[in-house]
Amino acid sequence: MKLIDVTVYYGNWPYWPLKITTAQAIIGLMDRWNINQAVVASTRSVFLTCQDGHQELQDFVKDFPDRIIGFPIVSPKDGEEALQQVESAHQYGAKGLRMFPQHHQYRLDDDPTLVSILTLAQEYDMVVQIPCRIMLHWGLPQLDVREIDGIAARFPKLKIMTGGLNYSELRDLLGLMRRRDNVTFEISCLQVFDGIKTVVEKIGADRLFFGTGMPLQYPSPGIAKTANALISDEDKEKIFGLNAIKLLNL
Repeated sequence: MKLIDVTVYYGNWPYWPLKITTAQAIIGLMDRWNINQAVVASTRSVFLTCQDGHQELQDFVKDFPDRIIGFPIVSPKDGEEALQQVESAHQYGAKGLRMFPQHHQYRLDDDPTLVSILTLAQEYDMVVQIPCRIMLHWGLPQLDVREIDGIAARFPKLKIMTGGLNYSELRDLLGLMRRRDNVTFEISCLQVFDGIKTVVEKIGADRLFFGTGMPLQYPSPGIAKTANALISDEDKEKIFGLNAIKLLNL
């Protein structure tokens, strides 16, 4: 069974020390837990400027092209530079983008540059990840998943992936996914009892993706809750990797 982790971060963390911050350390953690490939974004692009993390992310992908899938982070607050970053990402073969409205302080419903970014992403068949939390910590900025509804409706062919949700937020997520079939979900922060089973029963397994949030979170819970979910082995294989292979055209 192939494991593809769609939620991994690379770099330093401003809130507390991390043991795993280098490219080699992330690859080592992947090897320890038999994770074949990882979708990675740079923490520098979250907490400094988006451009700050782009080159180190490209270098990571270049050093481990069979293991690392780079998702550069862009923000509409960067204006024309953000559009150039999307173009550049497409040119070097990036499969998608990651966006953090809650950290970069913009809304999903009132930014004209965002419309241009999403138009390009849809044209280039890129996945746009919009995590509602960067990790499961209630003190960090968060996004209401219902804000994604507007862009999902406006861009029906855009492949949108959200995550970072837990507990009562699952209800709003399920409502969004019922309305918008271009929205998918990664499970890195999901701790609801039988949460994976619930999503599979109500939405299906085809729009559910394995994510760990490592190294901000440890990989084993994401693996265990998927492996032990009360769903079929076929659905587990989809979540662990087959869905990502299809979505990212791997």
